[in-house]
Amino acid sequence: MKKPHVFHFAFKIEYSMVVRELITDAKIKLPTALAGRANRAWIDVMSIWDTGATNSVITRSVVEKLKLVPTGKATVLGVNSREIRDTYMVDIGLPNHVIMPDVIVTECNINSPNIDLLIGMNIIRRGDLAISNGPGHTIFSFAIPPFKKPVDLYEKSIAVNPKRL
Repeated sequence: MKKPHVFHFAFKIEYSMVVRELITDAKIKLPTALAGRANRAWIDVMSIWDTGATNSVITRSVVEKLKLVPTGKATVLGVNSREIRDTYMVDIGLPNHVIMPDVIVTECNINSPNIDLLIGMNIIRRGDLAISNGPGHTIFSFAIPPFKKPVDLYEKSIAVNPKRL
């Protein structure tokens, strides 16, 4: 029996310089299961992708705009802090039009202007992420689900380097 084809959904952002932060647009809404007859509209946000963050984070502004109700509490560990913060359940729309349903996010301050969503490893680990810093610019791409054959920069370097005698 032939296996069904797996579709991969991806996006690519090309920045005009080598960047320090990976910033993309995103969308957030209240999950349908929680919304009932309430407003289920998406809000547009700017997001920062952070492989050093275990979980995703939203700001107080998002909580207020969506009228979110806490679903629990989480301990948030910072470089020099430890806090108990409210968690919420939301749907997140990525730039590749993939909807990540029922994502548990934590409300925290994000120290980047105009950023209302920090995308952490709870989302990133569901796909393949690549960052390339070519001549003077950054290319950031993300695909979901992950590919069976992963990107391997070590093998790529072996293939292009001159062979040693």
